Amino acid sequence: MKNNPFQSMKKKRKQETAAAAEEAAQQEGESAESSQDTGDSEEQAPPEPPKELTPEERIAELEGLLQRSRADFANMRRRALSDSDAAMGRAENAMLREMLTLADWLEMALASEVTSPDAITLKEGVRLTRDQLTGLLANLGVKEIATTGSFNPEQHQAVSTVDDEAQEPGAIAEVIRKGFLRRTDVLRHAQVKVVAEPVKEEEPTPEPEATDTESDATESDSTGPDSTGPDSTGPDSTGPDSTSPDSTESA
Repeated sequence: MKNNPFQSMKKKRKQETAAAAEEAAQQEGESAESSQDTGDSEEQAPPEPPKELTPEERIAELEGLLQRSRADFANMRRRALSDSDAAMGRAENAMLREMLTLADWLEMALASEVTSPDAITLKEGVRLTRDQLTGLLANLGVKEIATTGSFNPEQHQAVSTVDDEAQEPGAIAEVIRKGFLRRTDVLRHAQVKVVAEPVKEEEPTPEPEATDTESDATESDSTGPDSTGPDSTGPDSTGPDSTSPDSTESA
């Protein structure tokens, strides 16, 4: 059977048409993908880089950072020095308190009475030692707390009270142990006796005066009912006629 040329041309045309349609569809798909990729790239675009500072602006920024760093360092140095001075002051005060205790022992030794020549010589040496220690404490800024005038709770410690009408209440009557301070720090409070407040005697409470009504009631109570009571004579004390019928009446 011979091939029909018309059928061959028709078949070839169909194949070309199908190939053209397939190519067109492929181109449309590629175009859609390219447009989608372009949109995604536009959405995911990187942020703009920060604005570049001019040399003058950069210098001003660095100078501000430098000033803040210097201020922070100065504050830290000031705090460190303050803490160091406070710690040093506490250590010095603790040492001075121990020296005050030694001075107390020397004072007690000097208060004892001695008669032998050796003891007198030894006591004189103790006196010289006490004087040197007192001068050293004075050079270190230690001062004795004043114990004249009124009681000061910030510097004095009251160990007892005494009655003394010759002094004002609250005045210091006697010093038991000396107190010392250094600058504004109290190393040891002075132990003292203080004049007590006078005791006020309670006045007797006056009895309230009786009112007129109470007076009348009192008078009526004192009289009471008639003290004579019922007739004390009662019935005729003679009673019925004590005489019998006429005894002369004949039987």
